[in-house]
Amino acid sequence: GQPMSEYLLSVGIDLGTTTTQLIFSRLEVENTASAASIPRIQIVDKEIIYRSDIYFTPLLDRSIIDAAKVREIVENEYKKAGISPGDLSAGAVIITGETARKENSEAVLRTLSGLAGDFVVATAGSDLESIIAGRGAGTAAMSKKTFGKSLVNLDIGGGTTNIAVFTEGDPVDTSCLDIGGRQIILEPRSLKLTYVAEKIRILAERMRLPLEEGRSATMKDLTAMCQRLAVIMARSLGLNNSPAEDVKLFYT
Repeated sequence: GQPMSEYLLSVGIDLGTTTTQLIFSRLEVENTASAASIPRIQIVDKEIIYRSDIYFTPLLDRSIIDAAKVREIVENEYKKAGISPGDLSAGAVIITGETARKENSEAVLRTLSGLAGDFVVATAGSDLESIIAGRGAGTAAMSKKTFGKSLVNLDIGGGTTNIAVFTEGDPVDTSCLDIGGRQIILEPRSLKLTYVAEKIRILAERMRLPLEEGRSATMKDLTAMCQRLAVIMARSLGLNNSPAEDVKLFYT
């Protein structure tokens, strides 16, 4: 007979280095196996029914996520969406980027427990993260149509850049660089540097750029750094032959 469809309500919570967002989806699942064989449950359709605002990931300091604040955001968004935890049959909390390395990502997960049915929780290692990004961006699907060629997806986040190579729809290689939008943090008007990541500091020394915490930066120096990082990214893909030691520095 016809496979029976069932609808599940699912939540995805993405906690990144810089931003946090929730998405509620309605999943249509079917058992696509024949009556005699082992059930094979597949998602046949999904519809996003609510997408939260994008929040800055709340941090207590540079290395500690504010778990209570995260829970507050999540509870608030459930209310806005008109959904209660009991309505959910599935959920995933994906902690990515720098935040996944934080010592208290476990504490965040404990704080969120009870807010969804059976949560799948992943502190996505950079391999998984690279593949999720490449699938989400459509690069994996696009690679099915480009026979004989590989496609590369670069996901530039706050703390890291995840790289995934797809051939005919499948991930064949992944990599990760410590390059992201929050490796240098500065005050908007004065351009005073409040944070410079260790690897950026080393590269700045090599480039003889005075990018140090507490000093004010010039747009010229910041632009020079960004251009060098772009060259390093291109080199990691084999697109130029800039100094290999620069690239080695940023591999995570």
